[in-house]
Amino acid sequence: MVWKITDPQGDEASKVKYLVVPYTRGVGLDLGCGPRKAFPHFIGVDSCKDTELFGVPIRPDVKVATCERLDEFEPASCDFVFSSHLLEHIEDYRAALAEWWQVIKVGGHLVLYLPHRDLYPNVGTYGANPDHKHDFEPVDICSAMGDVSAAAGTGWDLLVNEVRGAGREYSFLQVYRKAEAHPGVDRFRHLWMKPKPEKTACVCRFGGFGDMIMASNVLPALKREGFHVTLMTTPKGQDILQHDPHVDAWFIQDDNQVPNHELAMFWQAQATRFDRFINLSESVEGTLLPIPGRANFFWPDHIRRRELNKNYLEWTSDLAGVPYASESKFYPSPAEETRARNRLVPGAFNVVFALAGSSIHKFWPHMDSLIARCMLELPDVHFHLVGDHACKILEAGWELEPRVHCLSGELSIRDTLTLAKFADCVLGPETGVLNAVAFEALPKIILLSHSSIENLTKHWINTATLTPTFADDVKCWPCHRLHYSSEHCLQNPETGAALCQQAIGPERAFEPLRRA
Repeated sequence: MVWKITDPQGDEASKVKYLVVPYTRGVGLDLGCGPRKAFPHFIGVDSCKDTELFGVPIRPDVKVATCERLDEFEPASCDFVFSSHLLEHIEDYRAALAEWWQVIKVGGHLVLYLPHRDLYPNVGTYGANPDHKHDFEPVDICSAMGDVSAAAGTGWDLLVNEVRGAGREYSFLQVYRKAEAHPGVDRFRHLWMKPKPEKTACVCRFGGFGDMIMASNVLPALKREGFHVTLMTTPKGQDILQHDPHVDAWFIQDDNQVPNHELAMFWQAQATRFDRFINLSESVEGTLLPIPGRANFFWPDHIRRRELNKNYLEWTSDLAGVPYASESKFYPSPAEETRARNRLVPGAFNVVFALAGSSIHKFWPHMDSLIARCMLELPDVHFHLVGDHACKILEAGWELEPRVHCLSGELSIRDTLTLAKFADCVLGPETGVLNAVAFEALPKIILLSHSSIENLTKHWINTATLTPTFADDVKCWPCHRLHYSSEHCLQNPETGAALCQQAIGPERAFEPLRRA
């Protein structure tokens, strides 16, 4: 028996909370949440019985008479139900499971963490919890869930079925995914029994579009080493790399699903599930591009330039423990390729102009001058202006020009990246659009702001990298900083552009565009 009467009692959910993250996305319930919910986004549900009996301060989001009934919630209204060490207290536990099951959407999850009969004192024996009504082992819950699901006309996939008896655990964890019941298909599938890959690696990357493209650079090397690769990211990250053939599985979590101050503990728990855990979060931003408020953000300029002037992709490869190779790539779907080709003008020289990035210093104030000169001197050039909806401001005045196609806010990020992939040239500040075509053969013109050539474009092919020159007297470039405001980013008072962008005149971009 693992359980000891001298062990701390309560807070059982904390022992598995970091393992159930992929099954507790969206809106869901923490039944019998007690004095604290497992995660802030859970809806805490409790009867507050322990407050009445023992004075435990419980303030759930929803107080119920009993967790056996969930009349406050509509059928199929929840993405998940999480319950830790509660079911064994309920006399008619099958009825409770049926109640919990009916509020879960198809595709949602029931996550159960229960004391194991072989690891915890059984009902009526010394040390047993006097309120326990049942002693369970995993097969008991499988049997009950078979009856519950059959009565509801649904099926399930058992994704996790673990006996957890190490350390101070004396329980088992099960995760059921609710499924449609289709004739001729197994209604109840034990997917947890599928053979595991021999070598597993998890690459964790939360970040923007360009960050995900940079992270993709290490994936081919991991595949060559024989790893089954899981990519841990957000829905936005998955959107960028969803067709990358080097990703075997996804670990998706929503933004802020795990609070920032808990991420280290979450990563530590997940690292035990893989042969290699590669954490690329803040591998560039926060490290080689300091964030406001961090100590390295305020280092003297010469120290930042000496210590942070490292190539982003080489640094990422070192962190991943793989040899460097220039292999980042965006993979469009056939439908996206077709849409991109249809948008490009046949017989013209199609330039995709990425108007702005995610930071205030990532826009170029000479766009209008460049386009106007090209309209006069390069009659075959067509510009496709891309960016988010805010970039509509930068497009103003070009709406009626037939050779300028104003697309900001109209394309998805994937359609934007696909359009860039099949264009004749891509132009813009250092954004995800430029990163996505770094190793494509087409010519690129990039206007660097906070990064150096060594940082970003050292290995890029067919690229004209434009930077402020010594004669421009822009002493702040490269700053190696992320800027979320103008407090530490010097700006031109007339245009509002960062000095590093203002200093790169339109003639500097026209020449490589003309040559292309």
